[in-house]
Amino acid sequence: MTMSSTQTYPTFWVETALDNSTGVEVYTKAGGSKSSGIFGLLWTSLYTACIIVANCLNLAAFCVNKKLRTYNNYFIINLSILDLLSGFRLIISVIHTHIGYYPLNQDLCKIVTGISRSLLSASNFVVVIICADRHRATYDPINHFTSRSKRKALFLNSLAWLVAFTFWMMFITAWEFIDNFDNGHHCLNKYYAIPEVSLLGVVVTFYLPFFLISILYFRIFLKIRKTRGAKFVEKKFDVKKNLSKVVTDFPKDATTSSQNNSTIDMDVDSVGANQYGQDVARRSTKKAGTNVDKKPDGTRESAAEMRKATRTLLFIVLSFVVAWLPQSIIGLIYSINPVLIVQGLPRPVMLFFPWLASGNSLLNPISYAVSQPLIRSTLKDLLFINWKNRSSLKNVKV
Repeated sequence: MTMSSTQTYPTFWVETALDNSTGVEVYTKAGGSKSSGIFGLLWTSLYTACIIVANCLNLAAFCVNKKLRTYNNYFIINLSILDLLSGFRLIISVIHTHIGYYPLNQDLCKIVTGISRSLLSASNFVVVIICADRHRATYDPINHFTSRSKRKALFLNSLAWLVAFTFWMMFITAWEFIDNFDNGHHCLNKYYAIPEVSLLGVVVTFYLPFFLISILYFRIFLKIRKTRGAKFVEKKFDVKKNLSKVVTDFPKDATTSSQNNSTIDMDVDSVGANQYGQDVARRSTKKAGTNVDKKPDGTRESAAEMRKATRTLLFIVLSFVVAWLPQSIIGLIYSINPVLIVQGLPRPVMLFFPWLASGNSLLNPISYAVSQPLIRSTLKDLLFINWKNRSSLKNVKV
């Protein structure tokens, strides 16, 4: 098939390349289309089931344990809902991959595809919002803490849904209905026929969120590193100050004064070289009430809450990059020269990377359990149906 000079590719050009690609495939009776075979059906079904079950368990944990319903975790709940819905929409993809053609009619194809892309983008936008919220908590902790509320969390979460659905329902569904686009038997979208336009979809889905997340998280990292360094210096200074104060309060006779002073000065400089000096510093610091790990007085996040939120964000960001980067690179190459992708990649490879991107919906719930001990404990109770010991969750460190 010869491609036109306008760089607009008919749907059947891509579909023919898909049907003729090499890979583990078997023919079906549906117009010579190809299916993935029983192995493809099993692993895609299991993959989809894992996504649905993992996110259902996380939502169940938030339902049964009120201690998990914090301001920061409202964003996690929103992500779990989005990932759960993304898991359900994969059921259609499982059927499509197995039978070799899209199981719904073209009108439903336009609507379902718009909703699917909206869910994926909304999930990525929520990650951006979490980064922005954590950035403010790091650089403006007092105002951030005093402005936190359930209403604010709901507004920010709703904003991600609104932006994503507005863009994709217009970009896919409305555009294809107005143009009466032929989606073919693989439910291909119109913007795939115009590679330059397809780049816009890739940018909105991955590159724009990735750019914002990278800047925000890098600034968060720098601030945390700077703060930890400052706390270390301050703690060391306080120990020296306390030791010096103790030295001036010690009674000493004229014959041993010089020797004792020089010995204690060496202890002050080494900060812990002498066990006696450490004990004195510990007692003096405790008496003065200068414990650096002391919880704040309610004007900002506690140190434990901040560490937990930052750790959770790190895992979410890593999951986002690992899942979406390969497919986004393929999308970028396709917008430059579609032949490199459509005719250059075998069908199994073209199927693998979109499924990997969907794996973000599986990595997210795993990230929550890894980063938050209370979620792990709640999930353990749910999995073992340990209803009698649910009261033990009150003793779990958040």
